[in-house]
Amino acid sequence: MSSTFQHPSKSLTPRDYQFIVLVVILFLVISIALVFANLTLTGGGDFYVNWVGSRSFIFDKIDPYSLDVPSRVQQLIYDSHAAAGDEPYILDTPFHILLTYFPFSLLADPALARAIFTLFLELALFVLSVLSLRLTDWEAPRIFTILFVFFAVFNFYTFQAIYEANPVLLLGLFYAGILFFLRNEMDEIAGAWIALSFYYWEVGAPFLLLIFLRMYQEKRRGVFAGFFMLSSILLVISFLLYPNWLIPFLRATANNLRADFGFNLHDIFIHLWPSQGSVFAWIFISILVIALGYEMNTAQRGDFRRFYWASCLCLAAAPLLGFRTEMEHLSVLVIPLALIFAIVHDRWHRLGNVLTLLLMVIIFVLPWVLYLFAQDRFGKTAQELTFLFLPLLTIIGLYWIRWWAIRPPRIWSDLANRP
Repeated sequence: MSSTFQHPSKSLTPRDYQFIVLVVILFLVISIALVFANLTLTGGGDFYVNWVGSRSFIFDKIDPYSLDVPSRVQQLIYDSHAAAGDEPYILDTPFHILLTYFPFSLLADPALARAIFTLFLELALFVLSVLSLRLTDWEAPRIFTILFVFFAVFNFYTFQAIYEANPVLLLGLFYAGILFFLRNEMDEIAGAWIALSFYYWEVGAPFLLLIFLRMYQEKRRGVFAGFFMLSSILLVISFLLYPNWLIPFLRATANNLRADFGFNLHDIFIHLWPSQGSVFAWIFISILVIALGYEMNTAQRGDFRRFYWASCLCLAAAPLLGFRTEMEHLSVLVIPLALIFAIVHDRWHRLGNVLTLLLMVIIFVLPWVLYLFAQDRFGKTAQELTFLFLPLLTIIGLYWIRWWAIRPPRIWSDLANRP
């Protein structure tokens, strides 16, 4: 018997090669179709500001942080200078991160460059949705996996990110990837992804702070090695190409912070409650900061479940800390929403299907309703409510599932409620 036994062949069969070729062809066809579809999109200012800044530096030898760059972007987007309330498109991307846009700057056609960059965003969004599910360890029924991917790709906030070609979708992928790599002890890769996500402070500052505190507490030197290695390479290249970029970058960042655009919790509360709005805003922010401080402190000593939950809370709380931010930045909340859906479905298994589906429908439909039917009638108020809706609901949802998210099931009733 042993003499006739044959080990399974490790080489690929002709059918395997046919399948690989079919998948590659299908991927290329879908990618080309998406590029042509993206050519019909308008907007894209969040990409153009980086694209124009890169081209200005490479081809025109112009400081990318000068006033000439926003002027050119405004001509592309508005066909004139920005009016009051319009986004000024001031470049505030650190130069060592701006290097990643240089390949796109080689394309002279702005529409084509934006279409290809948007394709990368769409691919990143798909991977982000899949990674968000993987982080939850949710053995979701296939229908809910499909529904979640649909929800992640087509909800109002990710639509805004795609429309504006905003790199926040790449940041969302980096954030989910960081958590995934840390859980699987791939520390150097996690550190490198942190280096690539080291901007857009209004989106990820609390999240990244928690990451560094936890890694320092656990003495995971590999994370810091990966971070400093890639950051050093990018910084050396950036200072070789443009030795004096730091001061113009800081000046542009300060100018962007003063711009009257986007959403700010103080401005929203003052608009909703003119007399007491500022006081309400400071009270709300103070409570949120205290809650974040407590959760970040306990997350440094707990297991990964507690750390993961606290990371989701940091992402959900960031838009409400008083920094000026934009609607499309809320698309990163796909990460904590996946955790909420997973816990709700598994904890209340008999009603979990209904509750999870109901939550998905509410979070998906309500912002679209506000945008399509309330914005013309209520204007700024509808926009502000649309902005507040998702982070507030996400924070409430995270505290709703907190007990089951940070503790494994310990009693028979918990186990009985699981599938």
